[in-house]
Amino acid sequence: MTDEQTTTPAKDADETTDGGTTSIAYTIDYDDAPAISIDGTSGIEELAEELDDSADTTADDTTAATDGDTTDTTDDAGNATAATTSPTADDAASVSASVSATLDKESRHSDADDAVFRAYPMLAFDGVGVDDRKTHEHIWDDLTLRCEASRSYGILVDSDDDRRHNTLVALLTGFLMPTRGRVLTKTTSFADLSPLELRGHRIGAILAMWPLRRELSAADNLIYTMDASGRNFLKPIPVVAQDLLRAVGFTDSADSDTADSADDSAAIATADHARTRVRDLDAVDASRVAVARAIATDPDIIVADEPTAALDGDDATTILDLLCAQLHTDTKARTVIVVTADPQVAAQLDETIDLR
Repeated sequence: MTDEQTTTPAKDADETTDGGTTSIAYTIDYDDAPAISIDGTSGIEELAEELDDSADTTADDTTAATDGDTTDTTDDAGNATAATTSPTADDAASVSASVSATLDKESRHSDADDAVFRAYPMLAFDGVGVDDRKTHEHIWDDLTLRCEASRSYGILVDSDDDRRHNTLVALLTGFLMPTRGRVLTKTTSFADLSPLELRGHRIGAILAMWPLRRELSAADNLIYTMDASGRNFLKPIPVVAQDLLRAVGFTDSADSDTADSADDSAAIATADHARTRVRDLDAVDASRVAVARAIATDPDIIVADEPTAALDGDDATTILDLLCAQLHTDTKARTVIVVTADPQVAAQLDETIDLR
Protein backbone atom coordinates (compact mmCIF):
# COMPACT_ATOMS: atom_id res chain seq x y z
CA MET A 1 0.00 0.00 0.00
CA THR A 2 1.28 3.47 -0.80
CA ASP A 3 0.61 6.44 1.48
CA GLU A 4 0.49 9.60 -0.60
CA GLN A 5 0.24 13.18 0.56
CA THR A 6 -3.06 14.93 -0.15
CA THR A 7 -2.66 18.62 0.54
CA THR A 8 -5.56 21.05 0.81
CA PRO A 9 -4.91 24.76 1.29
CA ALA A 10 -7.03 26.12 4.10
CA LYS A 11 -6.18 29.76 4.66
CA ASP A 12 -3.47 32.35 4.13
CA ALA A 13 -0.62 32.46 6.61
CA ASP A 14 -1.12 35.13 9.27
CA GLU A 15 2.10 37.02 9.85
CA THR A 16 0.76 39.13 12.69
CA THR A 17 0.56 37.98 16.26
CA ASP A 18 -2.39 38.22 18.60
CA GLY A 19 -2.25 40.17 21.80
CA GLY A 20 0.35 38.80 24.17
CA THR A 21 2.06 36.62 21.56
CA THR A 22 5.07 38.73 20.63
CA SER A 23 8.17 37.06 19.20
CA ILE A 24 11.51 37.42 20.95
CA ALA A 25 15.11 36.57 20.10
CA TYR A 26 16.76 34.74 22.97
CA THR A 27 19.26 32.16 21.66
CA ILE A 28 22.74 32.17 20.18
CA ASP A 29 23.82 29.60 17.58
CA TYR A 30 27.49 28.99 16.91
CA ASP A 31 27.30 25.78 14.89
CA ASP A 32 24.12 26.01 12.78
CA ALA A 33 25.64 28.00 9.92
CA PRO A 34 26.46 25.76 6.96
CA ALA A 35 30.03 25.53 5.73
CA ILE A 36 30.57 27.66 2.62
CA SER A 37 33.01 26.70 -0.11
CA ILE A 38 33.92 29.73 -2.23
CA ASP A 39 34.66 27.91 -5.45
CA GLY A 40 34.08 31.08 -7.46
CA THR A 41 37.54 32.45 -6.56
CA SER A 42 39.38 29.59 -8.21
CA GLY A 43 39.02 31.04 -11.69
CA ILE A 44 40.21 34.44 -10.50
CA GLU A 45 43.26 32.90 -8.82
CA GLU A 46 44.18 31.07 -12.03
CA LEU A 47 43.89 34.30 -14.01
CA ALA A 48 46.02 36.12 -11.46
CA GLU A 49 48.70 33.42 -11.81
CA GLU A 50 48.49 33.81 -15.58
CA LEU A 51 49.04 37.56 -15.22
CA ASP A 52 52.06 36.98 -12.94
CA ASP A 53 53.54 34.53 -15.44
CA SER A 54 53.00 37.06 -18.24
CA ALA A 55 54.77 39.77 -16.23
CA ASP A 56 57.69 37.44 -15.47
CA THR A 57 57.99 36.51 -19.16
CA THR A 58 58.01 40.18 -20.14
CA ALA A 59 60.72 40.95 -17.60
CA ASP A 60 62.88 38.07 -18.88
CA ASP A 61 62.48 39.22 -22.48
CA THR A 62 63.47 42.78 -21.56
CA THR A 63 66.59 41.58 -19.71
CA ALA A 64 67.63 39.36 -22.62
CA ALA A 65 67.22 42.18 -25.12
CA THR A 66 69.36 44.49 -22.96
CA ASP A 67 72.17 41.94 -22.49
CA GLY A 68 72.18 40.88 -26.16
CA ASP A 69 72.61 44.32 -27.72
CA THR A 70 74.22 47.15 -25.75
CA THR A 71 75.15 49.20 -28.86
CA ASP A 72 71.57 50.03 -29.92
CA THR A 73 70.60 53.70 -30.18
CA THR A 74 68.17 55.43 -27.86
CA ASP A 75 65.42 55.14 -30.52
CA ASP A 76 66.04 51.39 -30.74
CA ALA A 77 65.79 51.17 -26.96
CA GLY A 78 62.53 53.09 -27.10
CA ASN A 79 61.19 50.75 -29.77
CA ALA A 80 62.26 47.75 -27.71
CA THR A 81 60.46 49.17 -24.69
CA ALA A 82 57.31 49.77 -26.74
CA ALA A 83 57.52 46.25 -28.12
CA THR A 84 57.73 44.74 -24.62
CA THR A 85 55.00 46.88 -23.03
CA SER A 86 52.42 46.50 -25.78
CA PRO A 87 51.87 42.73 -25.30
CA THR A 88 51.56 43.33 -21.54
CA ALA A 89 48.72 45.80 -22.11
CA ASP A 90 47.02 43.33 -24.44
CA ASP A 91 47.41 40.57 -21.85
CA ALA A 92 45.93 42.79 -19.14
CA ALA A 93 42.94 43.60 -21.32
CA SER A 94 42.47 39.91 -22.07
CA VAL A 95 42.73 38.96 -18.40
CA SER A 96 40.28 41.72 -17.48
CA ALA A 97 37.76 40.39 -19.98
CA SER A 98 38.28 36.83 -18.70
CA VAL A 99 37.79 37.93 -15.08
CA SER A 100 34.55 39.68 -16.03
CA ALA A 101 33.28 36.60 -17.87
CA THR A 102 34.24 34.37 -14.92
CA LEU A 103 32.45 36.59 -12.42
CA ASP A 104 29.33 36.65 -14.59
CA LYS A 105 29.40 32.86 -14.81
CA GLU A 106 29.90 32.46 -11.06
CA SER A 107 27.08 34.93 -10.38
CA ARG A 108 24.69 32.93 -12.53
CA HIS A 109 25.84 29.71 -10.83
CA SER A 110 25.31 31.26 -7.38
CA ASP A 111 21.78 32.35 -8.32
CA ALA A 112 21.02 28.80 -9.42
CA ASP A 113 22.39 27.40 -6.16
CA ASP A 114 20.25 29.84 -4.16
CA ALA A 115 17.16 28.78 -6.09
CA VAL A 116 17.88 25.11 -5.31
CA PHE A 117 18.51 25.88 -1.63
CA ARG A 118 15.21 27.75 -1.34
CA ALA A 119 13.43 24.71 -2.78
CA TYR A 120 14.40 22.44 0.13
CA PRO A 121 11.46 21.93 2.51
CA MET A 122 11.85 22.46 6.23
CA LEU A 123 10.68 18.88 6.82
CA ALA A 124 10.14 16.06 4.34
CA PHE A 125 9.37 12.35 4.25
CA ASP A 126 11.05 10.59 1.33
CA GLY A 127 9.52 7.14 0.73
CA VAL A 128 9.26 6.47 4.46
CA GLY A 129 8.22 3.03 5.63
CA VAL A 130 7.93 1.56 9.13
CA ASP A 131 7.44 -2.14 9.89
CA ASP A 132 6.27 -3.82 13.07
CA ARG A 133 9.38 -5.44 14.56
CA LYS A 134 7.57 -8.60 15.61
CA THR A 135 5.06 -9.20 12.82
CA HIS A 136 6.91 -7.27 10.06
CA GLU A 137 3.58 -5.71 9.13
CA HIS A 138 3.78 -2.39 7.29
CA ILE A 139 2.58 0.36 9.63
CA TRP A 140 3.49 3.04 7.09
CA ASP A 141 4.73 2.35 3.59
CA ASP A 142 6.21 4.69 0.95
CA LEU A 143 5.04 7.80 2.80
CA THR A 144 6.12 11.00 1.04
CA LEU A 145 5.29 14.55 2.14
CA ARG A 146 6.91 17.96 2.46
CA CYS A 147 6.34 20.90 4.78
CA GLU A 148 7.70 24.36 3.97
CA ALA A 149 8.92 27.17 6.21
CA SER A 150 6.40 29.88 7.13
CA ARG A 151 3.49 27.44 6.72
CA SER A 152 1.28 25.55 9.15
CA TYR A 153 0.03 22.04 8.39
CA GLY A 154 -2.74 19.90 9.78
CA ILE A 155 -1.95 16.21 9.24
CA LEU A 156 -5.15 14.18 9.40
CA VAL A 157 -4.89 10.63 10.72
CA ASP A 158 -7.45 7.89 11.29
CA SER A 159 -9.10 8.25 14.70
CA ASP A 160 -9.44 4.46 14.97
CA ASP A 161 -5.77 3.61 14.38
CA ASP A 162 -3.68 4.75 17.33
CA ARG A 163 -0.66 2.73 16.21
CA ARG A 164 -0.30 4.63 12.92
CA HIS A 165 -1.02 7.91 14.70
CA ASN A 166 1.63 7.38 17.38
CA THR A 167 4.16 6.05 14.88
CA LEU A 168 3.73 9.14 12.72
CA VAL A 169 4.30 11.47 15.68
CA ALA A 170 7.40 9.47 16.66
CA LEU A 171 8.76 9.85 13.10
CA LEU A 172 8.05 13.60 13.00
CA THR A 173 9.81 14.22 16.32
CA GLY A 174 12.76 11.90 15.71
CA PHE A 175 11.96 9.38 18.45
CA LEU A 176 11.70 6.68 15.78
CA MET A 177 13.77 6.19 12.64
CA PRO A 178 12.09 4.68 9.57
CA THR A 179 12.70 1.13 8.38
CA ARG A 180 12.91 2.46 4.82
CA GLY A 181 13.30 5.90 3.32
CA ARG A 182 14.41 9.13 4.98
CA VAL A 183 13.04 11.87 7.19
CA LEU A 184 14.79 15.14 6.31
CA THR A 185 15.05 18.65 7.64
CA LYS A 186 16.22 20.75 4.69
CA THR A 187 19.07 18.58 3.33
CA THR A 188 19.94 16.74 6.56
CA SER A 189 18.57 13.33 7.45
CA PHE A 190 17.25 12.85 10.97
CA ALA A 191 19.46 9.76 11.14
CA ASP A 192 22.55 12.00 10.88
CA LEU A 193 21.57 14.16 13.85
CA SER A 194 22.06 13.37 17.52
CA PRO A 195 18.97 13.39 19.78
CA LEU A 196 20.27 16.56 21.44
CA GLU A 197 20.72 18.34 18.11
CA LEU A 198 17.36 17.10 16.85
CA ARG A 199 15.06 17.75 19.80
CA GLY A 200 17.25 20.27 21.60
CA HIS A 201 17.75 22.55 18.60
CA ARG A 202 15.71 21.64 15.52
CA ILE A 203 12.30 20.44 16.80
CA GLY A 204 9.95 21.65 19.51
CA ALA A 205 7.39 18.99 20.43
CA ILE A 206 4.01 19.12 22.16
CA LEU A 207 3.15 15.50 22.86
CA ALA A 208 -0.39 14.38 23.66
CA MET A 209 0.62 12.06 26.49
CA TRP A 210 3.24 14.11 28.36
CA PRO A 211 3.31 17.69 27.07
CA LEU A 212 4.58 18.95 30.45
CA ARG A 213 5.95 17.71 33.76
CA ARG A 214 2.95 18.10 36.02
CA GLU A 215 4.94 18.15 39.28
CA LEU A 216 6.94 21.19 38.16
CA SER A 217 5.80 24.79 37.99
CA ALA A 218 5.15 26.51 34.68
CA ALA A 219 8.49 28.34 34.83
CA ASP A 220 10.42 25.25 35.94
CA ASN A 221 9.11 23.29 32.95
CA LEU A 222 10.75 25.84 30.64
CA ILE A 223 13.93 26.09 32.71
CA TYR A 224 14.28 22.29 32.72
CA THR A 225 13.91 22.18 28.92
CA MET A 226 16.39 24.99 28.28
CA ASP A 227 18.97 23.53 30.68
CA ALA A 228 18.74 20.15 28.97
CA SER A 229 19.10 21.62 25.46
CA GLY A 230 22.71 22.75 25.89
CA ARG A 231 21.96 25.96 23.99
CA ASN A 232 23.41 29.39 24.74
CA PHE A 233 20.96 32.11 25.73
CA LEU A 234 21.21 35.88 25.59
CA LYS A 235 19.83 36.26 29.13
CA PRO A 236 19.79 34.13 32.28
CA ILE A 237 17.52 31.15 31.68
CA PRO A 238 14.98 32.07 34.43
CA VAL A 239 14.58 35.49 32.82
CA VAL A 240 14.08 33.92 29.39
CA ALA A 241 11.45 31.61 30.90
CA GLN A 242 9.45 34.59 32.19
CA ASP A 243 9.78 36.35 28.82
CA LEU A 244 8.46 33.28 27.01
CA LEU A 245 5.49 32.90 29.34
CA ARG A 246 4.52 36.53 28.80
CA ALA A 247 4.96 36.06 25.04
CA VAL A 248 2.34 33.29 24.98
CA GLY A 249 -0.12 35.28 27.10
CA PHE A 250 0.40 33.32 30.34
CA THR A 251 -0.85 35.64 33.09
CA ASP A 252 -3.14 35.17 36.05
CA SER A 253 -6.66 36.04 34.86
CA ALA A 254 -7.42 37.56 38.27
CA ASP A 255 -4.59 40.06 37.73
CA SER A 256 -5.21 40.67 34.02
CA ASP A 257 -6.39 44.28 34.48
CA THR A 258 -3.36 45.09 36.61
CA ALA A 259 -1.08 43.25 34.19
CA ASP A 260 -2.25 45.41 31.32
CA SER A 261 -1.62 48.64 33.19
CA ALA A 262 2.19 48.54 33.22
CA ASP A 263 5.05 46.35 32.10
CA ASP A 264 6.35 45.93 35.65
CA SER A 265 2.95 44.81 36.88
CA ALA A 266 2.70 42.35 33.98
CA ALA A 267 6.08 40.89 34.86
CA ILE A 268 5.10 40.51 38.52
CA ALA A 269 1.77 38.90 37.64
CA THR A 270 3.44 36.46 35.26
CA ALA A 271 6.18 35.59 37.76
CA ASP A 272 3.64 34.85 40.50
CA HIS A 273 1.47 32.74 38.22
CA ALA A 274 4.54 30.96 36.82
CA ARG A 275 5.21 29.40 40.23
CA THR A 276 1.92 27.47 40.01
CA ARG A 277 2.40 23.77 39.46
CA VAL A 278 1.19 22.55 36.10
CA ARG A 279 -1.26 20.09 37.70
CA ASP A 280 -3.06 23.08 39.26
CA LEU A 281 -3.43 25.06 36.01
CA ASP A 282 -6.56 25.12 33.89
CA ALA A 283 -6.45 23.51 30.45
CA VAL A 284 -5.86 26.74 28.51
CA ASP A 285 -2.98 27.92 30.68
CA ALA A 286 -1.40 24.44 30.57
CA SER A 287 -1.63 24.58 26.77
CA ARG A 288 0.04 28.00 26.75
CA VAL A 289 2.89 26.63 28.86
CA ALA A 290 3.22 23.68 26.45
CA VAL A 291 3.60 26.10 23.53
CA ALA A 292 6.17 28.14 25.48
CA ARG A 293 8.10 24.98 26.26
CA ALA A 294 8.04 23.94 22.59
CA ILE A 295 9.59 27.24 21.46
CA ALA A 296 11.97 27.54 24.43
CA THR A 297 14.94 26.25 22.41
CA ASP A 298 14.05 28.37 19.34
CA PRO A 299 13.38 25.38 17.03
CA ASP A 300 12.85 25.40 13.27
CA ILE A 301 9.89 23.00 13.47
CA ILE A 302 7.04 22.74 15.98
CA VAL A 303 5.18 19.40 16.08
CA ALA A 304 1.99 19.33 18.14
CA ASP A 305 0.06 16.10 18.71
CA GLU A 306 -3.66 16.82 19.33
CA PRO A 307 -2.90 20.12 21.13
CA THR A 308 -6.60 21.00 21.44
CA ALA A 309 -7.99 17.63 22.59
CA ALA A 310 -8.80 18.89 26.10
CA LEU A 311 -10.18 22.28 24.99
CA ASP A 312 -13.57 23.55 23.88
CA GLY A 313 -14.14 25.34 20.58
CA ASP A 314 -13.10 28.90 21.51
CA ASP A 315 -10.13 27.81 23.60
CA ALA A 316 -9.02 25.43 20.86
CA THR A 317 -9.02 28.29 18.35
CA THR A 318 -7.00 30.42 20.79
CA ILE A 319 -4.27 27.78 21.08
CA LEU A 320 -4.18 27.09 17.32
CA ASP A 321 -3.82 30.84 16.69
CA LEU A 322 -1.03 30.91 19.27
CA LEU A 323 0.77 28.09 17.46
CA CYS A 324 0.41 29.85 14.10
CA ALA A 325 1.78 33.03 15.67
CA GLN A 326 5.09 31.17 16.14
CA LEU A 327 5.63 30.81 12.37
CA HIS A 328 7.52 34.09 12.12
CA THR A 329 10.11 35.51 14.52
CA ASP A 330 12.64 38.30 14.15
CA THR A 331 15.33 35.79 13.18
CA LYS A 332 13.66 32.88 11.37
CA ALA A 333 10.64 31.36 9.68
CA ARG A 334 9.31 28.19 11.27
CA THR A 335 7.10 25.28 10.24
CA VAL A 336 4.16 24.29 12.45
CA ILE A 337 2.73 20.76 12.15
CA VAL A 338 -0.40 19.66 14.00
CA VAL A 339 -1.23 15.94 13.97
CA THR A 340 -4.95 15.43 14.58
CA ALA A 341 -7.90 13.17 13.88
CA ASP A 342 -10.27 16.18 13.83
CA PRO A 343 -10.89 17.65 10.35
CA GLN A 344 -12.12 20.91 11.90
CA VAL A 345 -8.80 21.40 13.67
CA ALA A 346 -6.82 20.63 10.50
CA ALA A 347 -8.96 23.08 8.51
CA GLN A 348 -7.81 26.00 10.70
CA LEU A 349 -4.22 25.63 9.49
CA ASP A 350 -2.71 26.76 6.20
CA GLU A 351 -2.74 23.33 4.57
CA THR A 352 -4.23 19.92 5.28
CA ILE A 353 -2.37 16.66 4.60
CA ASP A 354 -4.87 13.80 4.69
CA LEU A 355 -3.24 10.46 5.57
CA ARG A 356 -6.42 8.59 6.52
